Amino acid sequence: MSHTVSESRAATDQELDAIFQPVFSRIREGALERERDRRLPFEEIGWLREAGFGRLRVPVQAGGFGATVDQVARLLIGLGAADSNIPQALRGHIGFTEFVLAHPETGYRDHWLAELSAGALVGNAESERTGTFAAQSTRVVEQDGRLLLNGTKYYATGSIFADWIVVSVLAAHPETGEAGFATVQVSTGAAGVSVHDDWDGFGQRLTGSGTAEFVDVEVDPRFLHFRGSEEAGGGIQHAVYQLVHLANLAGIALAALEEITDFVRSRNRNLFNPAIAPTKDQVSLQIIGEAFGTVETVKAAVLAAARTVQQASAAQQQGTAVVDDFSRADAHVFGIQPIVIDQVLRLISRIFEVGGASATSSSRQLDRLWRNARTISSHNPATYRQQAVGDYVINGVGPGEALLQLLTAVPAAHGG
Repeated sequence: MSHTVSESRAATDQELDAIFQPVFSRIREGALERERDRRLPFEEIGWLREAGFGRLRVPVQAGGFGATVDQVARLLIGLGAADSNIPQALRGHIGFTEFVLAHPETGYRDHWLAELSAGALVGNAESERTGTFAAQSTRVVEQDGRLLLNGTKYYATGSIFADWIVVSVLAAHPETGEAGFATVQVSTGAAGVSVHDDWDGFGQRLTGSGTAEFVDVEVDPRFLHFRGSEEAGGGIQHAVYQLVHLANLAGIALAALEEITDFVRSRNRNLFNPAIAPTKDQVSLQIIGEAFGTVETVKAAVLAAARTVQQASAAQQQGTAVVDDFSRADAHVFGIQPIVIDQVLRLISRIFEVGGASATSSSRQLDRLWRNARTISSHNPATYRQQAVGDYVINGVGPGEALLQLLTAVPAAHGG
């Protein structure tokens, strides 16, 4: 059943929790079984769609919840604790929503806000095996009066669950005729679109991050958007993309704490100190206390960064934003990325000091926590983001601008 909180105001944290926390609990119940069986969470993402998760950021007047960035981050932490595959599967949708909210064309914005409000989910297909964003092999070309999309994308996260896919392409600009970097949205049900579950990573195996193929897919020219250099550092989309990862990592840390706590409470013996009950063992209490502090620290760091991003978003919506608003948002998110990663991975490794060999039982699937956290942490390596933040702090170069230059650089030719 779809929920509407109010037609006149944005939803509160309490109202959002009342809607989504029960869904998160249902998702958590089958997480271990899905992991063992590699069953993609089609049904679970359907529950979220039905509850309205995909329209969290859609304004109230357009049929959404009007949630802030930090409200979304808080919910993503809870969802990540239930099943960390799902926030990543929805990451493309969350990023696309921000793109729509900031889009300058009223018709385009209204069209997609209506689609999102009606429950449409949007996946992502941007990465290729070789080249960079400026050297795409995926193209949109005009043929017999139609625009046709052809190409292959890898790591098309969430697209297998989605109604639409955002695809990065090269296309001839209608005004200049020159090839330029663009994005386009195509329906997953369109002729020539196929998405495969062939992701072979050791973690995050249920995110639908497989291959997407496009063969003579007809493109609606309204949905072809050319990316200009003026967009570098000019919005919150890149910060939000990374914020999803960080909220998900915080969720994994929370899941680790909850699972090892349940494990200790369920033990009936203490092998190394049999005179002490497992729940009174000093080593266990110390490690769990440390884990609790880490979880609270990581959550606080992620939510603080989310509030900075929300401030930039609010200024953007009010038409008062300046470039440094977005640079500070990028810097805050990118700056905490390595700290969150290190703290979460250390926490997950430490919980096995409490559980010992018993905690490695495949029936518990505790290894999924480390595998999933390590895999999330490998996206968009934090080292590059640290360098971009340093350049911002020392030289005032916006992190978004610096990273866009890296991503769009044309590979140098190799001589013989």
